[in-house]
Amino acid sequence: MAKENEKYNGTINLPKPLLPMKANLPQTEETWLKFWEDDNVFEKALEKRKNSPLFILHDGPPYANGDIHLGTALNKVLKDAVNKYKLLRGFKTPYVPGWDTHGLPIEQQVTKQTKINPEDFAVTEWRDKCKDFALSYIDKQMKSFKRLGVLGLWKDYYATFKPEYEGKELEILADLVEKGFVIRKRRPVYWCPHCKTTLAEAEIEYREKVSPSIFVAFPAKGGSYKAIAWTTTPWTLPDNVALAFHPEESYVFVNTGEDTFVVAEKRLQDVAKELSWFDYEVVASKPGAAFEDERFEHPVYDDKETVAILADFVSMEDGTGIVHIAPGHGEEDYLVWEEKGLDFPMMIDDSGRFTEQAGFLAGVFYADANDMVLDLLTRKGKLLHKGMVTHSYPHCWRCHNPVIFRALSQWFIDVDLYRNEALEALKEVQWIPTGSDVRIGDMVKSRPDWCLSRQRIWGVPIPSIKCSHCGRSILDPRVVRNVAAVVRKEGSNIWYSEPLEAFLPAKMECPDCGSKDFEKEYDILDVWFDSGVSHYAVLEQYDGMRWPADLYLEGYDQHRGWFQTSLLTAVPLKGQAPYKTVLSHGFVLDESGRAMSKSLGNVIDPSDVVANVGADVLRLALLMSDYTADIQVGQNIFNQASEIYKKIRNTFRFMEGNLFDFQSSDEVPFAEMKPLDRWILGRWTDMKRKLSSAFDNYEFYSFVSIFHSFCVKELSSTYLDAIKSRLYLKKPDSEERRSAQTALKIMATEFPVLIAPILTFTAEEMWQALLSRGLVTEKSVYFSDWPDSAFSLTEEESSFWENALRLREKANEQMEKLRKEKSIGHSLDASVVVYGSGTEFLSHSEWAEFLVVSSAQIKNEGKEWDIEVEKALGVKCARCWRVREDVGLDAEYPDICGECLDDITG
Repeated sequence: MAKENEKYNGTINLPKPLLPMKANLPQTEETWLKFWEDDNVFEKALEKRKNSPLFILHDGPPYANGDIHLGTALNKVLKDAVNKYKLLRGFKTPYVPGWDTHGLPIEQQVTKQTKINPEDFAVTEWRDKCKDFALSYIDKQMKSFKRLGVLGLWKDYYATFKPEYEGKELEILADLVEKGFVIRKRRPVYWCPHCKTTLAEAEIEYREKVSPSIFVAFPAKGGSYKAIAWTTTPWTLPDNVALAFHPEESYVFVNTGEDTFVVAEKRLQDVAKELSWFDYEVVASKPGAAFEDERFEHPVYDDKETVAILADFVSMEDGTGIVHIAPGHGEEDYLVWEEKGLDFPMMIDDSGRFTEQAGFLAGVFYADANDMVLDLLTRKGKLLHKGMVTHSYPHCWRCHNPVIFRALSQWFIDVDLYRNEALEALKEVQWIPTGSDVRIGDMVKSRPDWCLSRQRIWGVPIPSIKCSHCGRSILDPRVVRNVAAVVRKEGSNIWYSEPLEAFLPAKMECPDCGSKDFEKEYDILDVWFDSGVSHYAVLEQYDGMRWPADLYLEGYDQHRGWFQTSLLTAVPLKGQAPYKTVLSHGFVLDESGRAMSKSLGNVIDPSDVVANVGADVLRLALLMSDYTADIQVGQNIFNQASEIYKKIRNTFRFMEGNLFDFQSSDEVPFAEMKPLDRWILGRWTDMKRKLSSAFDNYEFYSFVSIFHSFCVKELSSTYLDAIKSRLYLKKPDSEERRSAQTALKIMATEFPVLIAPILTFTAEEMWQALLSRGLVTEKSVYFSDWPDSAFSLTEEESSFWENALRLREKANEQMEKLRKEKSIGHSLDASVVVYGSGTEFLSHSEWAEFLVVSSAQIKNEGKEWDIEVEKALGVKCARCWRVREDVGLDAEYPDICGECLDDITG
């Protein structure tokens, strides 16, 4: 405005913002990080809330074996948004970050680094190297999380290798053993022959695999027919013990001219097509139940036989309706055979090679044995057909090789003992998004017993002992507790360094043979048990915490991982879930919807984004999409987030800059404020209510649609645009200007608090600008409270503004038409006439201000509101730029209007 005639510069109240226009986030954010650390801001914020109700978000521990990625960043930023919101809402939020630090992945990384296998080190030396590796990545990840603006009790972080954690873990194990939930069983488990360890369900990934597809004939002993079974794992046939028939299905005897075969009646057409039976005859039929206990030749070994059994799981959707049963290599096979109480063979060793029991296959890797088995079947005339099939098959999540089912004697938690109780416990939990309760419920219903044993070195040892006389494995709660007491002080290396006698209770005897001679066993606990007991190790051991947690928040893959294992360790001892609410989020994909991977070259490093645009823009980019599903992230979303960020920052900067001469004593009571100022505060109140409701429901992605939209529409495009003239041109201490400043002050002092859960650094920067002006008193925005100011308009006001905003839209449309006709340029080149009963609620000048025009007439005629826009008559004022007919009436100030004359001389 003043540029047109600089002689009036001194009469204009131009804004003087303390907040820089250029954010420079990559640099300025470091300043606030240092401030938070040096001043212990989070700890002081908790101290301020020491008598407040607790809100516990229990941190699911990331694995300490690599740098963070965008998925980890989303998880931690979302948790931070929740904690900050709850903190500002008046809760005490002692957030303890944690790390998962044991297990195979770290051993693999140490092997890579040292280029030496664990067998070449003393056990405790190897374990120390693994611990050092984990510590190095805890440090790296911690720095990365802090740089994202995540506040927490970083000095008191938990890690599964800490002695007090391991001690608690063993105490929980002892409780489970004592109550009879831990059993010793020989049953099939996922086994990776490359990593040489058992795998949990959550450590399995499914990939496409090409396998042989074969039909095998099993000649009936003493009969004249052959049963046909279909399999994609020929290498399991040496361990075959049975053929399973469905008891309620019909089976047919089919004469092909050369032989008589038996298949399920419902599968006959498909089998005939597959085996090229062009001319066959069904000569008899028989119910599946009638085959029970019939004997067949073993497909591989002449000195063994195969027995017919009945099983409801036999499918009529594929195969022959007759299933080859190898209990050591399949869950269903094992369960149906277990009912008979019979033993079964297992001829595969830890390396995936056949043992001496396998005869001609001894020493052969299981996958390589397929061809040898097929050759044998061909020579015996038992291979009826061979093809190849591509199917989904379980693979190890670390080495990405196919896994096998392999029966081992292991320690298990018998989930069947409390499965129903666990399912009932899930019903007491709030699940977000809706439907995720069904997802985890289905998994709990169908999951097998939980195998606790892992054949690795780096982890919490299972303090089981073996009788030196009879070989029985024993897990005695007294031994476990004795070990736990020492581990709590010295760490779990003591199991490897101290003699067994240090942990045995007096008069310990083998329950089977009475021997008193024992030796240690060295399996470690499943790492999912490590993290699964974190609710005990953290919530029951850390000061200021409580059990259960209010919230668990992780990716949706944790329905089969941490959410489930936490449930399964809590229910048998506590009778309820360890969480009140569970929120699951999706994965971060690239802009094309593909998973990020190095091979695709589409990985985005969070640290690169932070270095380029700042952590606040990254936080906004991650949280502006509905993260209850997968979100797509790339340069476009970062650009969009940057623009949104700029708008939010500049909106606050305008408000703060116009408060340079405002003090609390200048505030105008709400009842005495100008109508437009009352309107914006009413809308501000509505916006805060919506934002609070969204954040209460963990819908932080609504921030853009609620807060940013308010900045764009209600503030920048409407209110702030309208009041510029009042702020800049009215006398500094005029009632009109102070009224607008009061509204700005209320919104500006609440603004940083509202954005703090999302734009965490910028909120602090804004707060410090207000603190410098003396408009707030707390030293940090995180010492403040969520704003509870509420401004309500009367029904008359609300009705008026609803109509007034409609007229504004109509006026803008008419002005746009006049611009196209070149009749006007700026809206100040126009004047308006407002029609309708009730329009006199605003004065002429207030209508002109609201519509940003030079003048307004009010014609209180008729009930229908309407507006007419026309080119303003008069001369442009050199100070306010309005076109007025009273410009030049004063000889001393010939180029300004009467209103400006009053403002500078009155």
